[in-house]
Amino acid sequence: MDKVILTNFGVLSTKYGPGGFAAINAALERLVAADKARGLDSVVIGLDDAAKMGSLKVPAVTNAQSGRQAKEAIDAIYKALTPDYIMILGSSDVVPHQSLANPVFDGANDPDRMVPSDLPYACDAPYGGDAAKYTGPTRVVGRLPDITGGNVADYLVGLIDTAVGWTSRPRSEYASYLGISAAVWEDSTALSLQNVFGNASDLQIVPTAGPKWEAALLARRAHFVNCHGALSNPHYYGQQGRMFPIAHDAAYVAASQLAEGTVIAAECCYGAELYNPVLADNQQMGMCNTYLAKKAYAFLGSSTIAYGPASGNGSADYLCQFFLNQVLAGASVGRATLMARQEFVRRSGMVDPVDLKTLAQFSLMGDPSIQPVVLDTQHQSLGNGDAGKSLRAIRRRRLSMEGTELGKNTPVAKKSKAKGKGGSASSALKKLIQASALDSTTVLSFNFKRPGGAAKVKAAISAPKAQSVHVVLGKRDGADNDHVPRGVALVVWEEDGKLISYRELHQR
Repeated sequence: MDKVILTNFGVLSTKYGPGGFAAINAALERLVAADKARGLDSVVIGLDDAAKMGSLKVPAVTNAQSGRQAKEAIDAIYKALTPDYIMILGSSDVVPHQSLANPVFDGANDPDRMVPSDLPYACDAPYGGDAAKYTGPTRVVGRLPDITGGNVADYLVGLIDTAVGWTSRPRSEYASYLGISAAVWEDSTALSLQNVFGNASDLQIVPTAGPKWEAALLARRAHFVNCHGALSNPHYYGQQGRMFPIAHDAAYVAASQLAEGTVIAAECCYGAELYNPVLADNQQMGMCNTYLAKKAYAFLGSSTIAYGPASGNGSADYLCQFFLNQVLAGASVGRATLMARQEFVRRSGMVDPVDLKTLAQFSLMGDPSIQPVVLDTQHQSLGNGDAGKSLRAIRRRRLSMEGTELGKNTPVAKKSKAKGKGGSASSALKKLIQASALDSTTVLSFNFKRPGGAAKVKAAISAPKAQSVHVVLGKRDGADNDHVPRGVALVVWEEDGKLISYRELHQR
């Protein structure tokens, strides 16, 4: 089986009624037929369909909001069918995100107790709430979301029909970009654009640019946004000093013309949150849902507060860059997401707490099998068998092996129960906090441990000396502005009881 489309029939029927459910099923039939014409064998499976699940010897989901049941069912389906693509159909009220504990939660500076995530669906590790278990992704997964709390099927039917009619385009169609940055992060965003597109000459800085972008800018098929986001909010925000002007407006995007096939990576806090529109101003659906409604092919974004530096690159910058680079190289958006996750873990080497949250919070919204850019391959078919399927199978095996090795061997930060040398009481850490001018600080301390909860990493495994890390969370210049997170995290590395380096990250 090449592709499985997983949903919950009972929830869709309840949300949309018999007529809406029938329209969704008809659209799914069109998608299966279109996939077949593209050489993909696809099947639609209701996780609550007892008969179908029984035929696969998989327990059916009986509680639609049970993360455990959803994870265990999808794991079992993957084991039974080993699909190249897993497409989750529906928002989090149809098939739930997995709830992972936020490793840098402190209740005040980072209030995200849990991180809604699709990362566990991409991993072989069993159900659980510890993000550290999921540093070895092996599967290609994406979600095509309807509207959380929605009751009109037309939106989801439209998204499915976009997946029916997608087409690959030359890389030149994605060479120009809409790049938007908060003024305070101009240097960081410019570096990201340089790393992806080879230039930052068209970077839009807020203030004073935006949010009513010219049609020519919005029509560019590659979008990169490094701005503030906020909970249940249809806007992204710029920043200069204490000014937080709107940088990107979902209502304006909805009323504008996007080019079909747009791919966007958004670093913003809550940038891809699938909230119920009744919670937002003017009941406007979020940026992610809006882009997909305008026939975007893929949206990579965060479900919670994200982090990145003001200058240089790190955390959210890297994950978004890695994703776009793989898309531009001709990968499907699902494979691009898997490869970005693996590269992110590989580059981290030892995954600190903020990077662990970053890995968990970014998910792909869109049909994972869509390939926006034509793949330039060196292989020529000899006419014996399906060369495309064979090459894809080779790629999947390689990615599965690489993900498995990362999951087994990458040290991950685990919260320390006891303060070690150089902990929060050390004079060096206190001096650093004072010099950083942070208010209302919280200090969290971590040791590095091997996957599976083994003992602290030894020098022979991956570190020349005993290492640990501390995360200092705080704010500058008072509280958040209009619900826009603006906290700061200092990620401080300790080696043999001495503080050796730190990096400063800002909530996006």
